[in-house]
Amino acid sequence: MNYIIIGNGIAGLSAAEEIRKNDDLGKIILISGEEYLTYNRVKLSHFISREDYALKDLLVHDTNWYKDRKIEVLLNTKVISIDTKLKKVITDNKGAFKYDKLLIANGSSPFIPPISGVDKKGVFTLRTVDNLKEVQEYMKNINTVSVVGGGLLGLEAAWSLNKLGKKVNIIEFAPYLLPRQLDEEIGSYLQQQLEKEGLNFYFNAAAEEFQGDKSLKGIKFKDGRIVESDLALISTGVRSNITIAEGTDIKVERGIIVDEHMSTNIEDVYAAGDIAQFDGMVLGLWSAATDQGKVAGANMLGNRQEYKMPKPATTLLIGDIKMFSVGNVNDGEKEIKIQNENYFHKLFLDNGKLIGGVLTGDIKKMIALKKAVNENRNLSEILDKEAEDILNSL
Repeated sequence: MNYIIIGNGIAGLSAAEEIRKNDDLGKIILISGEEYLTYNRVKLSHFISREDYALKDLLVHDTNWYKDRKIEVLLNTKVISIDTKLKKVITDNKGAFKYDKLLIANGSSPFIPPISGVDKKGVFTLRTVDNLKEVQEYMKNINTVSVVGGGLLGLEAAWSLNKLGKKVNIIEFAPYLLPRQLDEEIGSYLQQQLEKEGLNFYFNAAAEEFQGDKSLKGIKFKDGRIVESDLALISTGVRSNITIAEGTDIKVERGIIVDEHMSTNIEDVYAAGDIAQFDGMVLGLWSAATDQGKVAGANMLGNRQEYKMPKPATTLLIGDIKMFSVGNVNDGEKEIKIQNENYFHKLFLDNGKLIGGVLTGDIKKMIALKKAVNENRNLSEILDKEAEDILNSL
């Protein structure tokens, strides 16, 4: 069997590993447009403040791991078209490759909002190792930085920049922090913790213009506010790299549409990770890409496995600030608060059933909370207990 995997992110790597565990003889080729082996993109924001890192600190596996498993990796190679009728992929510099099973796992790219002046010096995204190098080089001689987008990766990047002694602004379109993971009360609580560490926040803020001649000097918001800034890091989400499906009959919406087996509408063609749209959603999460890659690999082998979408769960760990969120935190009919000077927790219930929860400060109960939310556990019979006892009973 010839297995071709487009993209060597964690989805492609997980699929290759799953295939090789169960097929010693099949030929596996990973094709990547980047010059590096699979690395942990999630760590990039943490590494901004580390000048002493080596590439091996980011790599998931070294060269020997691929050699030992006879997984061929073609780096600096882009797939320019896919022929699903002749079952081959055409690259820009290595010719064409026939496949028996194909996995499209070429990920996503940063979403750049329509902001005037986005091409100025000092405006960056952080998606690749090369982006990291560029940001680290540019920020050596500047003092004020702004992160456009206050999501998890934006906050992690802001924290790293803050550790370097920079003045850091976080520009967020929403009215409070992390509205998908937190309700407004805990969002405000987390904001206060971060402000104590020196971060500056601007909410209900939509960047309209990056100001300056050739280099960035400030950011103008749509409501007229202006913030001085020497560097801007755009962290406003990602979009699937769906152009790879152009010229094919592969069904695409916001991502390549897949079923629970990670199969597309074309026989022997699969998709996983940030490129894949499952149940109407493109998850864009490292953990989801890992799981989808494993399921895709299993099904490429003929071992029928199904991907089950977990309830969303996120963890934020920056300095001494800890936060864990799982499930639905905005639609419950009842909430339970557990709070003292060291932590603030909330449980969210609907009809007595646990639908979501947030832990801040002390997150030791995160595994138990995640399990209880995923089980949609009924807490009706213990709601008369003290709030802390309810949490500890999970």
